[in-house]
Amino acid sequence: MTGLLSRLRGPELVAHFQRWCGLYPLSGDNSAQRRFPEADSKSPHCLSGARSQAQWKEQVKTETNGALIGIAVVMYIGQASKDVLRWPRPPSPPVVKLEVRVDAEYGMPSTHAMAASAIPFTFLLATMNRYKYPFELGLLFAVTICTLVSLSRIYTGMHTVLDVLCGIAITALLVTVSYPFWDAIENFQMKNRFAPLLALTLSFLLSINYPELDHWSTARGDTTNIVSAGGGAAIATWINYQWDLLPEPLSAPPYEIPLLSPELIGRMGARFTIGIVIVFFARQAIKSMALAFVCKLAGVSPGDQQARKLLWVEVPYKYITYSCLGVVGLALCPAVHRYLSL
Repeated sequence: MTGLLSRLRGPELVAHFQRWCGLYPLSGDNSAQRRFPEADSKSPHCLSGARSQAQWKEQVKTETNGALIGIAVVMYIGQASKDVLRWPRPPSPPVVKLEVRVDAEYGMPSTHAMAASAIPFTFLLATMNRYKYPFELGLLFAVTICTLVSLSRIYTGMHTVLDVLCGIAITALLVTVSYPFWDAIENFQMKNRFAPLLALTLSFLLSINYPELDHWSTARGDTTNIVSAGGGAAIATWINYQWDLLPEPLSAPPYEIPLLSPELIGRMGARFTIGIVIVFFARQAIKSMALAFVCKLAGVSPGDQQARKLLWVEVPYKYITYSCLGVVGLALCPAVHRYLSL
């Protein structure tokens, strides 16, 4: 068993999978890692093989308030575990690294694998008795998403096989343990008058008490973004229920899934476009005001990039920004859509 775990944790399997996919390092490149001037952004890594240039881009997208709150819990546990365990990412060489922004973070477990397990499977569990669709089709979709994202983390050289497997296993455990309590949690979020205060307090305490870093990385800030957005989503859930903003169903579940039509596609496109515009401008305005306010309290300049990495600057301004965006995205945007009859 020890030998198997060592093999799964080693870089050789990662490198072998990359070569099998046609991914090879540049000829004569013996450096531990090739870095670019854009080291803090997403930059391509030049390669020879099946592709001449590769750039992997992933985006996690949630569909419901409950999914966003659940993913916040999963991501916090995953990110915090990384900075507690402090297992390094696969070394290069022999692995080819296709990302540089998050390379300063630790690797165990893979939070991409955790998110790719949590989102589709919680969505499946939450909708299988609410909408009419073949369960087998939903299960196939969830397994496909989880598999593709997990393999992508190995392909990009960001995680070992053990990182990915542990990420999936942790998510499976969390979903299994929490599933019986989903209805009770949702009722509490909607009906209890202290739910908004608890959501704000808990998300801030989790963010400010994130495991101490031995070196700065994007982990703490990214985790604060996700956790605070989850807190904002919980507040939006309470607002929607208390202010009677949730549309009343016309019949009892399970509901028919409407067929795609030009009218429906147009409405979906309009809702998406309007929502993106609202969130974009809200983020710009809230972030500017929050950063200026927090920096003034801390006695530092908002333009000082190093000061932004301080605990009592980075966490509060990101917490304020994304808590508000959670409310904007899940309460304000739907209200605008209803007002416009979309």
